[in-house]
Amino acid sequence: MKQGKHVCEEVHAMLRERATIEEEYGKRMAKLAKSFNPREEIGDSLEVVKGELDNSAKAHLELAQEIRTKLEKPLSEFIATQSAIRKNHNINVEKQQKAKAAQVATVMKCKERYESKCTEAAQLSQLRADPSSKEGEKTKLRLQKTQAAAKQADSEYLGGVEKLTEIHKKWVEDFRVACSECQKLEEDRFHFLRGNVWNYANFLSGVCVADDEACERVRVSLELCDFSSDLALFLDRSSTGAAIPQPLQYINYYTGTQESGTRKGSVGDLGGMDGEVPHLAPPGYGDSGPRRDSASSMGSGQASRAAKSPTNLSGPMSAQPSAAVAPGGDTTLQYDPYEVPESMPVLFSVRVLYDYQAQAAEELSIGKGQLIPVIATHDDG
Repeated sequence: MKQGKHVCEEVHAMLRERATIEEEYGKRMAKLAKSFNPREEIGDSLEVVKGELDNSAKAHLELAQEIRTKLEKPLSEFIATQSAIRKNHNINVEKQQKAKAAQVATVMKCKERYESKCTEAAQLSQLRADPSSKEGEKTKLRLQKTQAAAKQADSEYLGGVEKLTEIHKKWVEDFRVACSECQKLEEDRFHFLRGNVWNYANFLSGVCVADDEACERVRVSLELCDFSSDLALFLDRSSTGAAIPQPLQYINYYTGTQESGTRKGSVGDLGGMDGEVPHLAPPGYGDSGPRRDSASSMGSGQASRAAKSPTNLSGPMSAQPSAAVAPGGDTTLQYDPYEVPESMPVLFSVRVLYDYQAQAAEELSIGKGQLIPVIATHDDG
């Protein structure tokens, strides 16, 4: 019975610990489900994962509650009930055992007294004395008393044995009842513990099945994933339009019209006021072509590479020399604007990146940020 009680207590401790583990696992799973929040993902597969995490957490919390209410608590009550019954029978058996032991001791004392008196009476009866003498009278009197004491001891001894027999019968009966009850308790413990552990296995199996079904639902949701539909949904939700944004257009300050970065037009279209936007050749332009090296060449009317000189300019082009003076002091070149027809087409325009001061008569001074029209190019660039 003690071994059975210890086994029940071990199972009870196991159930209590398992319930604690399942409760802690369920709480941590619920916390994980709460923190897992894939809002930015298209589709609902990860939402299914989140939902199944929460379902699994609830299942394990319910398992912990079921273990406590349907397994641990009934087993604890069963152990307490069996302990009370076993304790009651144990008290009765111990009581009868003590009574039997006390009666055995009493009977043994009565037996010793009875045997002692019988021995004394036998010894007195064997004495040879003259009955008429005084000594003979004393011996006879002592024999009578001893025989009476032996008879009394015999009566007490017999009564003690009879009482011991009754006590023994009671002890045997109580012991038999206790053994029968203990056997019944052991059978009950066997069946109860078997059913308890069976239910424990069923509860765990149910949670495992629930987890497997949750995994299957996740797999089904993943099988329904389609990249093309997700991409179309993403474009439908997040697209900003089919048109490509255009770059900023150039707006002429004087006319207020918009022009692209690579435009074609006449030289006269570049300025809003006459003579305010100079038509200049870029640095290095004409290095590989013919140059006007003398005043006579400039006056010949050939304008293969020329630009109209500004009349009112500020900055680096506001002050232009009227003539170039040689080191000897003689004037070698008259500096006049190049003659460029108004109908000369503009190939493209370039913007000046840095200031440049003319170093020769055939060069032009330009300023950073100016827009220079190009009217001719050469094959070498």
